[in-house]
Amino acid sequence: MEVIKKYQVVVVSVLIIVIGAVFFFYRLYQYDTQALKNFSASYEKFDRAIADFSASKTDDSEVRAIDALAELNTKVVFRLSSLIKNDGVIPPVAHEIADLAGKELFVLDAYQSAIKNKKTGARALAQEYGDRTAKRKAAYARFQELAGLKD
Repeated sequence: MEVIKKYQVVVVSVLIIVIGAVFFFYRLYQYDTQALKNFSASYEKFDRAIADFSASKTDDSEVRAIDALAELNTKVVFRLSSLIKNDGVIPPVAHEIADLAGKELFVLDAYQSAIKNKKTGARALAQEYGDRTAKRKAAYARFQELAGLKD
């Protein structure tokens, strides 16, 4: 009993340090998972917005798609700790998705402009739009797999 009293301060100090470290790493992990969820939510918003823009072709749907792309580009800036599996691979894939989304929106806008102005090359732009959409969706499926978000 005397030994416990003698080292009581040391035991309590070590216990406080261990509890602090556990909370620190838990919070770090929570930040990482929240960043991944935020990017995923922004991607889903962009996906819906560009689908609406391709279907309705209104100025309002174009503005929503541009806003969703801007949000996606802000959510792509995140850093992951080594607590997340594939922490070195996920951010470049997210940047690739944002880049593909921007190019896809540009091609869709060019395609709709070509149709509106009855210019040639609309068929090629439609094919390119489909290819870019497929690449973006494939990159997002890879992101989900790497991040562990795939259901």
